[in-house]
Amino acid sequence: MQPTEEFFDALNRDVKATECVDNPFFAAFRNGEITVEDIKVFADQYYLYIRTFPQILAGLSHRVEDEKIRMELAKTIVSELGGGEGEIHFKLFEKACAPLGVKIAGIGEADYMPETVALVDGIKKMFLEGSIESALGGHYTIELSGLPMIASFYEGFRLFPESNVESLEYFYLHLLIEREHVEWIHDAVAQVTGADEAHAEIRKGALQMAELLGNFWRALHAKTVKQPVTA
Repeated sequence: MQPTEEFFDALNRDVKATECVDNPFFAAFRNGEITVEDIKVFADQYYLYIRTFPQILAGLSHRVEDEKIRMELAKTIVSELGGGEGEIHFKLFEKACAPLGVKIAGIGEADYMPETVALVDGIKKMFLEGSIESALGGHYTIELSGLPMIASFYEGFRLFPESNVESLEYFYLHLLIEREHVEWIHDAVAQVTGADEAHAEIRKGALQMAELLGNFWRALHAKTVKQPVTA
C-alpha cells in the first residue's frame, strides 16, 4: 500500500505533466497573443464551465457519506458563490469582460464547441454518477490546475487598455484563494486514501479530468489564436 503523501506526490507529478496545467492556450495569454476577438470566443465557452461547476459540485457533496468530505467540498461551493459577502465568481468574470465590450451569452444561448460540452458533461457524469473516489480525483485536478490557469489569464487581461483594477477583481481574488481550494480538496481526497483500489480510482478520475480539460484548452487555442501559415 502506497503511503498517502507519496501517493499525492505521484499524483501531482502526473497531473502537472498534462496539458490541463500548462498548454499553448495559456501561453498565448501570458505572451499577449490574445485579442478582444479571441476573448469574445473564449468567454462564452469558459463561462459555461465556471457557471455550472458549483452546481455540479453541490451534487457531489450530496452524494458523499463522510461529513468531513462534505465540509471540504462545501467550502469550495460557498467560495465560488461569493462566500456570503462577496460577488459570485462567475459574475466577477462577467465584469472582467465588460470593459472589453464582451457580453457573455446566457447558458444555453451560445454555440458551444464539442469539447466544451464534453467537459461539462464529463464533470456531471463523473461527479454525479461515478465513484466518489474518482469524482474527488477529478475535482483535485480542477483545483490543482486552477492557479496556473488564472495566472495565465490575468497576464493576458491586464494588457488590455480597457481593463482596470475593478474589472480585474476576478483574477486578483483567485490568485489569492486557489491555494485554499487545493488545500480543501487535498483534505477531502485524503479521507478516501489508504487502499490501492481507492488510489487507482482517484488517479483515474484525476487523469480523466486532465484529458477533458486538455482537450478543452486545445480546442480553444485552435479556435482563437491565429495559427502560423505553413508552406
